[in-house]
Amino acid sequence: MKKLVISFVLIALVLTGTAIAQDAEPQAGGTLRAAWQARWESLDPHFASSEASFQVLNNVLETLTFFDDEMNLVPWLAESWERSEDGLTWTFALREGVTFSNGREMTAEDVKWSFERLIDPAIGSGNAWRIGGADTAIEVVDDTTVAITTATPIANLPSSLAANKSTAVMASESVEEDGTVNVPIGTGPFVIAEVEGTTRLLLEARDDYWQEGLPYLDAVEIIPITDDTARDLALQGGEVDWIFTISPQNLETLQADEDVIVDTAPRLAYDYFGLNLNREPFDDVRVRQAIAYAIDREVICQFAFFGLCEPTHGPTGSGTPWYFPYAPYDRDLDKARELLEEAGVGDGFTMQMMTAIGFDETLRGAQVVQQQLAEVGIEVEIENIEFSEWLERQGAGEFDAFMLSWLGLTDVEDYFYLQHRTGNSFNFTGFSNPEFDALVDEGRTIDDFDERYAVYEQANQILVDEAPYIFMYVKQEVKAYAPHVHGFGTRPDSANNFWTVWLEQ
Repeated sequence: MKKLVISFVLIALVLTGTAIAQDAEPQAGGTLRAAWQARWESLDPHFASSEASFQVLNNVLETLTFFDDEMNLVPWLAESWERSEDGLTWTFALREGVTFSNGREMTAEDVKWSFERLIDPAIGSGNAWRIGGADTAIEVVDDTTVAITTATPIANLPSSLAANKSTAVMASESVEEDGTVNVPIGTGPFVIAEVEGTTRLLLEARDDYWQEGLPYLDAVEIIPITDDTARDLALQGGEVDWIFTISPQNLETLQADEDVIVDTAPRLAYDYFGLNLNREPFDDVRVRQAIAYAIDREVICQFAFFGLCEPTHGPTGSGTPWYFPYAPYDRDLDKARELLEEAGVGDGFTMQMMTAIGFDETLRGAQVVQQQLAEVGIEVEIENIEFSEWLERQGAGEFDAFMLSWLGLTDVEDYFYLQHRTGNSFNFTGFSNPEFDALVDEGRTIDDFDERYAVYEQANQILVDEAPYIFMYVKQEVKAYAPHVHGFGTRPDSANNFWTVWLEQ
C-alpha cells in the first residue's frame, strides 16, 4: 500500500540565455533589485492573502516544516515530528539555538503563541484551517517540544504547515499596541528594514541566521512594476536584476537576449473565474454550466498566456500527482443556449467581470471570455481595477465574477478545501454542497495516497459539475533575471527563496 508522501518529480527546469558556471563559488554581498508583479496588501502573515505579500514574508518568516526545491517535505524549525496512535496529535521537536531577528531565542511558547493567534476567531485568518481551526489545542511540552491536537485527524498536517507563511513562527513582539502587525519579527534570513507604503520594501540580511553562511546577499530591494512589458524592459535595461514573472508574449525575445536568463517550471496552480452564487442568475447551476460550455479554453490559454499553459476543466493539471482528467465541458454553444433557456435566461443577460491591474493575463483572458459568451447572449462588462480594490470587493462579495489564479498548491486539499468548502473564509463564491464538504473533510483524515485520491476524485467531479469556478488553464511558472544572478531556483510552488541567491561581482 502506497503511503502519502509529499514529493513531486519535477520536469527539468528550462534554462536559456547566458550559461551559468555551476561550480562557481558563491560570493557574499550586494543588493538584489527585484521587481514584483503586484503590490503587497499586508505583511501580517495571519491576514495576508496575496502572492505579493507571502513572497515577501517567505524570506522573513519560517515554518516548522519546509518544501525543498524538489518539493520534498523536510525539517526546518522542527527537526522531527511524530503522530499519535489516534491520529489527533502531532508532536514536533524544535531545532535548538534558533533566534528571532530581535536576538531572542525561539521556544515552544512562540510556536504556541503564533498558532493560537492564527486560529483565534477574533483574528479571522483564512488559513486557520491549516492546523484545524479554533478547536485545535497547542500544548507546550517543554521549551523545545510542542504538541498540536486537532478535533479530527489531519493526516497531512506537517505538509500543511509548509504550504505558506501563514503558519510561520512569529515573535509576539511583532504585535503593535492596537493589535496589528506591520513588520513581523521572524527567524528567517532577512528582516524588513524599510517599508515605503506599497511602492518599495527593503529586506536586509541577518548576520545571526541559524543556517551558517546564509544569506549571501546584503539586501533585497523590492519594488512593484505592475505592467508586464515595463517589468521586462526594466530587466533588459539593467534597472532591476530579477523579475517576478515575464510578459508571456515576450518569451522568445527574452530567451534570445544574452543579458537575460529565463527559467520555467510546471506550476502548482490554476487560473479561473469565480461566479457569485449569491446573485442571480449565477445561483442556478444551469447558468454556470452554460458558461462553462460556452468558453473555449484552448483559445483563452493562447490569448491570455500565449500558450504557456495547459487547458483544464478542473483545478488540477498534469504536473501534479493529484491530476483528475474529468473534462465534461468541450465547447458546445448549442448546449449552452439550451441550458440558458431552461434556466429562464435564454434572451441573455449582462454580467460584470473583475480583473486585476498587475495581472495582465486576467484582462486578456476576460476579453476572450467576453467575446465567447457574447455568442450565447451573455454580455460581459470588464472592470480592470487595482488589486487592493479587487481584494476588498472579492472579500465583501461585491462582484458578479472575478478572474485570477490560485497558486502554491502543494497538497490536494489546497485545490479543493480552502476555496470551496462551506464557510471557509476564502470561499468567496458562496458555494455549498454537503456531499462535497463530507468528501473533503474525509480526505484530510486519510494518509494512504490511493484511498485519498479516490475521495478527492469524487470531490473534483462535484466541483466541476457544480461550476462555482470556471477553470480555464494551468500556466507555466516563469522567472527571469540577469546573468550575474546565481543560486535562484524556479519552483512549481512559485516560492521566491532569496537566501541562496548570490551576485557575481
